[in-house]
Amino acid sequence: EKLVLTGPCTFNVFPVMEQLKEVVVNLETSLPANNCTYWKSRIDDRGLHRAGLCCVNIGAVYENCPNLERFMGVEIAMVSHKQTFNKWNGRIKKRFYDYYLRQGGSKEIKAWAKTRWLSRRPVTFCHDVVLH
Repeated sequence: EKLVLTGPCTFNVFPVMEQLKEVVVNLETSLPANNCTYWKSRIDDRGLHRAGLCCVNIGAVYENCPNLERFMGVEIAMVSHKQTFNKWNGRIKKRFYDYYLRQGGSKEIKAWAKTRWLSRRPVTFCHDVVLH
């Protein structure tokens, strides 16, 4: 399955989909190009979106989307969910940092992680939805 979302950086979708293979995020285009509006982002740090945070939080897919292969163009299939969240997060973080650098980012990983990466595992609530 493929989930395609369009919305602002602050949308905060937390998918819980066992069969999900890919997440595609089309960020809101009503603002000037590449103008990230993520929560509390500094004006001088809005040139690139926060892949893994903008619109969909990558941390929410841990254990909730075990078959996910690609997230916003970043290959993550080889990172197993059969490890602690902290280990999983560390491996995922490296992939998204590399993506950030390929997009033109210039921060060192520690500075990048402080403002552009999740600091803790997000809390997700799963509700069954039954359609009649």
